[in-house]
Amino acid sequence: MSSGRWRACIHYRTEAGVVDVEHLIEELEELQDIVERGPDWNTIVKIEVTLHRISEPMLTVEQAEMQ
Repeated sequence: MSSGRWRACIHYRTEAGVVDVEHLIEELEELQDIVERGPDWNTIVKIEVTLHRISEPMLTVEQAEMQ
């Protein structure tokens, strides 16, 4: 996974503190498989999903509706 449309950062609780693991995914539905693979989902503190690959950086909602 060298590049993906989305960056999902999963923060896990460990005995040494919170550890974050980054995943680059193309489709959001891939995230459920990553979570199910483990570690146990009860160790997750939070998941942050951000757009990683931006093709039109200055696009507004209004402009997108007109396309």
